[in-house]
Amino acid sequence: MKITILAEKPDQARKYAAALGSVKKGNGFLEVDTNILNGEVVVTWGIGHLVELASMDKYGEQYKKWNMANLPFLPEKMVFEVKSSTRAQFSAAKKQLEEADLIILATDPDREGENIAYSIFSKCSAKVKNTPKKRLWINSMVDKEIQRGFKNLRDSKETFNYFVEAQTRQISDYLVGMNFTQFFTLLAQSKGLQGVYSLGRVQTPCNSLVVQNDLAIKNFKEETFYKLFGNVTKDNKAIKFTNDTKYSSKEELAAAIQKLGLNAPKQTNISSVKKETKAKKAPKLFNLGGIQSYANKKWKYSLDKSLKVIQSLYQEGFLSYPRTDCDLITTNEFEYLKANLEKYKTTIGVSFENTHLEPRKEYVNNDKVLEHFAIIPTEKIPTLSSLDEAQRNIYQAVVRNTVLMFAEDYIYESTAVTIDINGSIFTAKGIVPKNPGWTKVEALEEDKQEEIVTLPAFIEGESVLFNPKIEEGKTKPPSRLTEASLGGKGGLMDKLGLGTPATRSSIITTLIDREYIRVEKTKIYPTQKGLLLYDLTKNILLGSPEMTAKWEDYLKKIGTGTGTQKVFLNNISNFISGTLNELKKKDIDTNTVQQVKDSDKQEIGSYLVKEEAKVFKCIQKGNPSEQFIIFKNISEKKISISQVKQLLTKGKTGLVKGFVSSKTGKKFDAYLVLKEGKVSFEFAKK
Repeated sequence: MKITILAEKPDQARKYAAALGSVKKGNGFLEVDTNILNGEVVVTWGIGHLVELASMDKYGEQYKKWNMANLPFLPEKMVFEVKSSTRAQFSAAKKQLEEADLIILATDPDREGENIAYSIFSKCSAKVKNTPKKRLWINSMVDKEIQRGFKNLRDSKETFNYFVEAQTRQISDYLVGMNFTQFFTLLAQSKGLQGVYSLGRVQTPCNSLVVQNDLAIKNFKEETFYKLFGNVTKDNKAIKFTNDTKYSSKEELAAAIQKLGLNAPKQTNISSVKKETKAKKAPKLFNLGGIQSYANKKWKYSLDKSLKVIQSLYQEGFLSYPRTDCDLITTNEFEYLKANLEKYKTTIGVSFENTHLEPRKEYVNNDKVLEHFAIIPTEKIPTLSSLDEAQRNIYQAVVRNTVLMFAEDYIYESTAVTIDINGSIFTAKGIVPKNPGWTKVEALEEDKQEEIVTLPAFIEGESVLFNPKIEEGKTKPPSRLTEASLGGKGGLMDKLGLGTPATRSSIITTLIDREYIRVEKTKIYPTQKGLLLYDLTKNILLGSPEMTAKWEDYLKKIGTGTGTQKVFLNNISNFISGTLNELKKKDIDTNTVQQVKDSDKQEIGSYLVKEEAKVFKCIQKGNPSEQFIIFKNISEKKISISQVKQLLTKGKTGLVKGFVSSKTGKKFDAYLVLKEGKVSFEFAKK
């Protein structure tokens, strides 16, 4: 019996083959002599997607040129084709698959891996479709786990619906992208804009979130509010008792003071004293969004960079499968982690008492781990010096986060003392750490840290003098989105169900690459192009995060077998047709178009300045016909943008040293002067 194993990529194939037995190299495949599988075993591979959806021009001559008349584009049958760049490897894989008596799907254990495999099968002979199939489903690339997986193969039917879900997502994204990208690009070009305006089922609502956040910040109006508090002095220490009520005006505050009788210090009693010893457990284990958020905050890594680093550590066998939304493990993983605990601690240089050596439900739950467990270290431990800086940072973070579940809890005493003044409760809180536990290794997150306050010993019913005070505060604008708060764990995309943990980083990267958003020190800002896209889509469902989230919910149903591809794609087709008919009646705002045209120019004084290869092009604002150029190199001296600013605002630069005469070759110093669009020299008076 011939067994053909289909891996997703060459490196993965080599690791499978090496773990199974001795290897002999073939042309596009590996022969493996193994006692784990019974029969003649070969491993072949894809290079990611060997088969993809065909471009529009493959559906007919009329689609070779973009044209509004061709929209909506909704073919009855989708065309898939072998990628020209990987045709040779497809042929090699196809030959091995068609000769097989058993096929083992060993592409990545996720939806996209399923899609890659079945897309390859679809371009093979009918025999491949009917060949029995098994599924390799593993969580790490260490030899022991690979061998265990091949000894415990799943029936391919168990994961087939993941392929249907992934292919449905692929087709719907293609149809939405092709139709709306073509429509908006043609519309934008009709207004004199250049380039392609790419739209997508997930990227467009994600762009909406960034713009809405930016508009909320820009439109924010600061407001003043007032709060009442009171000081109570005991043991020569003034203790602040606070109240949460905010008063929007001094008049409202005055009325409250009058009602509460707080025009002067007031003798009153302590209403309650509550002391409680609390325990804070170590953080949850990392899922993909969790480690991406951590790395974005800690080292300013983009989500895309983090994913690539984690993927590389997985490929080397050091970390478990990365594209997971789960933050739990099973008892199997817990036992091997416990067995290697001291090795992990030594590797990352931490020391603590191992207190929790039995599984706790916050970290270990066999029933809730479905497809993949949390990201944790494997039994294969690297030498840290062999990793690059980013790999080292992320590996240590994952190991530290994992081993902390074995450490003592952080124990602290919480005290709450209250005073009731005519129904208004004023509270003083005290926090006193008793045992730092795991926080000796990893500090509490800043937003979860509480100020350490030791309170005097108050007694219920105790008479105290409450000295009323007023504090003034200002409302704060919304926080600007970061990659973590947009696409990380608990971020907006996560809360709204936009994309999947595996795709969110690529969606943000796509928006950056297509110049809809820009990132500065992890903070996200929309570009003029992004603002135009929002203006075009804000009133249609394509720009709605809520609609896309509903689509994602139904796609998940397809993955569980409770939804169908036909229903989803019919709804997508109806949405595309209806929306395009509506859009064809609308136009683009001319002011927004002009802002996009000017977005590559810098505003300096009364000019818009565009930096080109050899010149600064200066255009008079409000009068585009009035323009001139300033050369970027004058007499062998490079002219800076700051000197251009001096010329355009003051008409003259400071003294510039080091010009070279074209006639004599001698160096000289001079001022640059701008008069009537011409730059000339002015020499210092001797």
